[in-house]
Amino acid sequence: MKSEHSLKVGLIHKNVATTESSLGGGGDVFLIYLIRALKELGHYVLLSVIKPTPWDTIEKDLGWVYKPDLEILRFSPSIIDRAKLLKQFIPSPHIKMLKYKCDLTFNTYGDNLFWNTDIIYMHTPLTKDELSAKYQRNALSRLYYKVYASMAKKAKRKLKTLILTNSYYSKRIIDDTFGLLSKVIYPPIDTKFYKRALNENGNRQNYVVTVARLTRERNLEIIPELAQRVKGAIFHIIGSTVLPEASEVIKSIKKKALELNVADKVKIHTNLPSMLRLKIMAKSKVYLNTLREEHFGMAIAEAMSAGLAPIVPNDGGQVEIVPSSEYLYHDLEEAALKIEEWLSKWTPERGLQLSQAAEKFSYERFKREINESIIIVKHFKEGANIENSSDDAYIQ
Repeated sequence: MKSEHSLKVGLIHKNVATTESSLGGGGDVFLIYLIRALKELGHYVLLSVIKPTPWDTIEKDLGWVYKPDLEILRFSPSIIDRAKLLKQFIPSPHIKMLKYKCDLTFNTYGDNLFWNTDIIYMHTPLTKDELSAKYQRNALSRLYYKVYASMAKKAKRKLKTLILTNSYYSKRIIDDTFGLLSKVIYPPIDTKFYKRALNENGNRQNYVVTVARLTRERNLEIIPELAQRVKGAIFHIIGSTVLPEASEVIKSIKKKALELNVADKVKIHTNLPSMLRLKIMAKSKVYLNTLREEHFGMAIAEAMSAGLAPIVPNDGGQVEIVPSSEYLYHDLEEAALKIEEWLSKWTPERGLQLSQAAEKFSYERFKREINESIIIVKHFKEGANIENSSDDAYIQ
């Protein structure tokens, strides 16, 4: 039932990546929960993507699905896609149509900042150094980046977009790279679902869980090394094969495990739906993240909600998730010591405390904060005095 305050919200995403039985990654999970939030708030949701969304697979994974009221496929020519920076200044007629047809437009994929949608959620903003390094390969790429920087400087003056992001770490990058303010809204964690694992608190084993896309950048090859150092622990890698390099990553992990004689201590599970992931978490004591400088890390917060002690690198947005520095590691040796420590001192009471700490990332909190942001944008578009708004991120 739509209320008198309902809006027509146009969501702009690339495509929802899935395997045969699960969502592909955190950005995809974010979109699905955002659609749910908007629908529960009574809005009409229009989703623009470049590939059809496999809603049956999503329902199979989560056990529920909230579909948009309308899904539209947009054409994205490969020649435009290759111009990743400059395409921000040439939004397609389709995007212009969305702006005309919808009360509010929301870029959920996080790229193309200068399409100037009403809201953008930036998941993995690049630092100045990352951008510079990426476009310094040759004279042509340096010229390309110089042109982009000049156009971005001009476009920034006309930007009327509320920039949302997933952590204060990401917020600092956006401020430094673009010179723009942003607002932190932590991604939605279905704590009601993950708290079910607490029912199994009396049956926890010395299991260490990692949930990740199976890619090189995730640094998953360190897990066999940790398995060799941490006696009596079994390491479970719950991985998504949504990207082509997954098979090579699996081979690499298995090869190293064999070389270190820990093949029996490293288990790889691929493309598990949510309920099967939860079953493994419910038997585990520790969660391990292997990616340095991660902008957030939804799986870390999910594992905490399930009662696991999160052991994560001491950098990036993930340091905002864990309760204290006692869960952070600097190098491989310290990671092994922390894992051993928490396998030893984990108790059902500590599991409950960790789950309670994860409540600040709950879906209900996310829905409330998204609603507040929509109200701010709506008032601004209606001509309200934005200087009286509490949201400085909208005053660029």
